[in-house]
Amino acid sequence: MSECFVLDGLPLQVRSAGIGAYTDALARHLAALHPELAFVLYGLDGPAARLLSPPTHDRPPLPSNVTRVDSPLYPLVMGYPFPGLARLLPFRLPGRQPALFHATNYVAPRTGRTPLVVTVHDLALLRFPELGTPALRRIVSLSRCAVAAAQRVIADSESTARDLRELLDVPVARIRVVYPGCSALGRAPTIDAARDRVRERFGLTRPYLLHVGTIEPRKNLARLLGAYAQLRQRGGDVPTLVLAGAPGWGTDGVHRAITALALGDAVRCIGPVADDDLPALYTAAEVFVYPSLYEGFGLPVLEAMACGTPVLTSNVASLPEVAGDAAVLVDPRDEGAIADAMAELLRDRQARDQLRARGAARARGFTWERCARETWTVYEEARAAA
Repeated sequence: MSECFVLDGLPLQVRSAGIGAYTDALARHLAALHPELAFVLYGLDGPAARLLSPPTHDRPPLPSNVTRVDSPLYPLVMGYPFPGLARLLPFRLPGRQPALFHATNYVAPRTGRTPLVVTVHDLALLRFPELGTPALRRIVSLSRCAVAAAQRVIADSESTARDLRELLDVPVARIRVVYPGCSALGRAPTIDAARDRVRERFGLTRPYLLHVGTIEPRKNLARLLGAYAQLRQRGGDVPTLVLAGAPGWGTDGVHRAITALALGDAVRCIGPVADDDLPALYTAAEVFVYPSLYEGFGLPVLEAMACGTPVLTSNVASLPEVAGDAAVLVDPRDEGAIADAMAELLRDRQARDQLRARGAARARGFTWERCARETWTVYEEARAAA
């Protein structure tokens, strides 16, 4: 019987866009890297699972050596919903002992002698608690126990690695930075095909600025809307602002801001977008705007660059690390600076063309194949250290 490597599959069952994409892509590429091994996505089954939000996107069938194991015991194994309670049973699969458990979503079971790897995507809510609900803060707080038990901790970026050291006292020797890949690589359509698709799918018939991400306060949409209102007040033919993404928390504040700023005819909220439609949505945009207050990685920035879209993003946390010299960076708390940067990019076609070329080149370095290889190296280290 082949060795079995288990990943937390819950992110595939909830509206967890970034972590869900990470877990799905990593499992598929690990399976391709080691077709002789078995990989399991362990999730939740029963009435509780049916109460969760359905996945945002349809995904293709899993490879033959990746299986789903969903169990009603998942909350007890993983320590939900009360982290102070002892887990009632160690993690086991019927008939086999996992060679390793990879906690992809902050929490981990008590694995006994099974090696444990934990991925920490970001610790923004430990630095800025006001950016999350109490429930979200509790989930992130569970990472304290998980990283303490893990043989290795994967950080999505050097920024997150720094937070692990400073906020959770994780020793440098146990941290490994492994950048996620970019699923948009090689999927950008031609500009004409992209415009046809967004016209058909979303009714977007005129130029637009684009933001992609969960609608929540951390994305800084109130300031983006304020900057956009300033841009419109300066006159001229300003593109529509398109907000794409599933509703998170604090969504009402975004709609109130749109009304208060009289932007109802200029802002389109199109909700979550299927994976197959995202490349066209990025490609057809004049500029991708992402002035987030804090990100552990910022996958939409990379996706936009892979599609040849000029990017404007924040100069904080991991975003300069991801964007390099292929984006315009601004202070996300300065509405005037955001408005100025949008105006300059819309005015300067040459600057947009330069960013397109730089972004596409930079994105090519972020592949899921590389992520899987580096993650496998972390698995081997964790097994040796257990």
